[in-house]
Amino acid sequence: MSQDKNPTQSDLEDQDLATGKTKNVSGPHLNPSVTVRWGGDEELFAEGFLCVPHRFLQQYASLQPPLTPSEALFVLQLMTFKWEEAAPFPSYSRLAKAMGVTHKMTRRYAQQLQRKGYLRREYQNQDTNKFDLTGLFQALSKRATES
Repeated sequence: MSQDKNPTQSDLEDQDLATGKTKNVSGPHLNPSVTVRWGGDEELFAEGFLCVPHRFLQQYASLQPPLTPSEALFVLQLMTFKWEEAAPFPSYSRLAKAMGVTHKMTRRYAQQLQRKGYLRREYQNQDTNKFDLTGLFQALSKRATES
C-alpha cells in the first residue's frame, strides 16, 4: 500500500484480489433469491455485483440532456469501482477493457458526460483521474421530485 493514508486504486484492487472479494459484494450476505434470478450459480457473483437504482436504468435516456447507451454503460462500469462515498478512480484502459472499446473511446465518454454536467473529472498528480458523478446523481434525484 502507498505510504500515505489514502490508498491508490491499485492498492485497493490488490487488497481485494488478495482476499478474493470485491468491496461491492457482501459475500455471506448474498441473498439466495438474487442468485436464483441469475440461474442459481453463486460462482457467477464471485467477482462481485453492482446495485443500480431502477431510476437510472429507466430514465438515463430521458434526462436533459440525455445519456447515450454507451455513456450509461460507462457510468455502470465506473460504479463497479465506487466502493464508498469517495469518487472512483479506475484507469481509462481498465474501463476500456471492461467495455470492449479503446481507451480513447472511454475518454470520449468521460468528456461527453462532463460537457453534459453529469461528471467531473478530478485530475490527480501521478495517479488516475477521480470520476465524480455527483451531477448525474443530482439530475436523477431532481427527476424524482418532479415526478
